[in-house]
Amino acid sequence: MRPTRRPATATNRRTFLTHAGICAGGAIAGHRLGRHGLDGAVVGARFHGDDIHGQGKAAQLWYRYKHIGQPVMDAQLVFWLGLASVGLTDVGEVLDTATRIEVGSELSWFEQWLATAQRVEGYGKTALAAGHDLSAASHFYRAGAYYRAGLMRYADHSDPRLVEATRSGLALHDQALRLRGYDSKQVDIPYQGSVLHGRVHYAPSVERGPVLVLQQGLHAWPEDTMWVVDGALQRGYHVLSFHGPGQGASLRLHGHVFRPDWEVPVARVLDFAELDQRLASGPFILMGLSFGGYLAPRAAAHERRLRVLIANPGVVSWSDSMLRHFAAIPGLLKLHGVGPQAFNTAIDAASVAMPDARWYFDDASWKHGVSQPHELIDELRKYDNRDGIGAIRCKTLIMEGSAEDATPGESQRLYDGLSAPKHLMTFDASTASQVHCQGGNQLLAQGWLFDWLDEQVAA
Repeated sequence: MRPTRRPATATNRRTFLTHAGICAGGAIAGHRLGRHGLDGAVVGARFHGDDIHGQGKAAQLWYRYKHIGQPVMDAQLVFWLGLASVGLTDVGEVLDTATRIEVGSELSWFEQWLATAQRVEGYGKTALAAGHDLSAASHFYRAGAYYRAGLMRYADHSDPRLVEATRSGLALHDQALRLRGYDSKQVDIPYQGSVLHGRVHYAPSVERGPVLVLQQGLHAWPEDTMWVVDGALQRGYHVLSFHGPGQGASLRLHGHVFRPDWEVPVARVLDFAELDQRLASGPFILMGLSFGGYLAPRAAAHERRLRVLIANPGVVSWSDSMLRHFAAIPGLLKLHGVGPQAFNTAIDAASVAMPDARWYFDDASWKHGVSQPHELIDELRKYDNRDGIGAIRCKTLIMEGSAEDATPGESQRLYDGLSAPKHLMTFDASTASQVHCQGGNQLLAQGWLFDWLDEQVAA
């Protein structure tokens, strides 16, 4: 029987690793185990997580409502609900999908989004056959997003449907853009004997103008970030978006994994832009979201062709941010020092009560090109830019929500470390845009972002 959905306190992405660590530590230390092999209080942690606002107050937070009952799944659901404002999703279709997802099941997440995507794609095909191009465009736009939604929580790259869903999501997005009249094209950006997946959007009636180079982070794709693309095009900015190594189609279709020296793929993207007459005049603006809020500043510390950097949120050390979740658990990182077998066993134990832990390690290990949790910790330690912040010379905008849960404190840390012209844009609870990357209310972020950017580019 599925748990009853209730707006109670919920573990968010800031604390699910903490609870996973408790599970692992208890299992390894030989603490009394409950019917699931773990302490009963730990098993319930996903339903009774941190409540930073006081007892019971988390239930009143719109971004903590438990639609599915699994913390990270629910956080991701808020992201997809928020994209309804730009037409990439619709509220009823998202919530209907949520009711069919089995709590904690990665496979169920993928298959239910796949079912929604295929149904909505069918609407589009019917409309297109009848000559209703705009209706078809709307349906294809949403169907493409639903394919990508399924991929967000699915790390089984041995499943051939993963590649099929990737191709379908990209193809439907492309078809929708063409039917809507976007001056846009998919591009292959040369990279290490292969390519990175990319897309160019030209601003209407603009031959030479500023260029926004757009990248996402660990999970979302630039195709999901149309609130930025549309805001840019409406204001005369061309957009060159790309899937870097470890991201989106570049990972799933070409096998490229993340690399710490992010300036290398960004340099290849800018080299590509300079070959396009409409893009070559610049100036170049680099925007990174989520994990991209670490990657983009890392690139900007080495790349002098950038005039503006936008980090949403800003991150100095991705390593510190991720390991901080584990360091709060006495002995867990020490257990990593004992060796692979001990640490990997601990994570396996955590996964019994916390499917999010298993998914996180499977997903991040795949994207970073390692095979086990122990190796992932070693890899994450390479993602630290504290020595590079002083080398950033371009104007920098940092966008931060007061409820940031992935990298809390890092935006201020980046701001304090910059010697370049800088601005910290804060979204507090009064804006209803206070969560990670303004998920759930991105139209306000769009306005504030481009109001600031217009002033900088015009200066």
